[in-house]
Amino acid sequence: MRNIHAAILAGCLCCTQISAFARDAGWQWYNEKLRVTEQENKPVPAPPPVPMDIMDKLAALQGATKRAMYEAILYPSSDNFVKYFRLQNYWTQQAGLFSMSAKRAMLENPELDYNLQHSHYNGTVKNQLAADYAEQRQAISNLARHYGVMFFYRGSDPIDSQFVEVIKNFRETYGLSVIPVSVDGVINPLLPDSRADQGQATQLGVRFFPAMMLVNPQSGQVKPLSYGFISQDDLAKQFLYVSSDFKPNF
Repeated sequence: MRNIHAAILAGCLCCTQISAFARDAGWQWYNEKLRVTEQENKPVPAPPPVPMDIMDKLAALQGATKRAMYEAILYPSSDNFVKYFRLQNYWTQQAGLFSMSAKRAMLENPELDYNLQHSHYNGTVKNQLAADYAEQRQAISNLARHYGVMFFYRGSDPIDSQFVEVIKNFRETYGLSVIPVSVDGVINPLLPDSRADQGQATQLGVRFFPAMMLVNPQSGQVKPLSYGFISQDDLAKQFLYVSSDFKPNF
């Protein structure tokens, strides 16, 4: 009888433990589920913004300004104009900042200042022109020491005849020896020392007129100096360009 009671008590205790374990297990499952749900509902932080490429930013600003201008034109109103005007003022402000940064850069890097080599002030024009003329005269002198100058023209052509006047004055101004050659046999009276072409134009490859060619008598090297009508000042500059192999002076 005692054994029966012990067995019953043991069974009750066992059921009690299973029930308690079930309740504990259920609570753990409930808590775990609750924690998962809370994590799922937690807001995900936004990724850091990616800096806009400078070209994309420029295109966006230009597009916004143009759109605002069109809206102000097609739908005139105070608000639309103010929107456009503020964007336009932004560009004006940026242009001013750019201009000031350029002035500071020139002061900090004077080798970049074009005004140091070629002054743009009216008060210095006379001196600047004198320096330019001296440089051109030196270039003409240098080329004349190594090259002969030949001038091919058509005596019957009015444009060529007008350029003959330039050549005549140029020779007198710079003391330059020029050999004039008439390719059509018509001698211009302003250049009485002209020679009739006897194949020199073809030999030097001259096909366009009027033309000035530089010929080195020792090496036979030929350099074109000018084609067509140009002024005396431009012809002097052309000597400088050819002499320096067209090196930019700016």
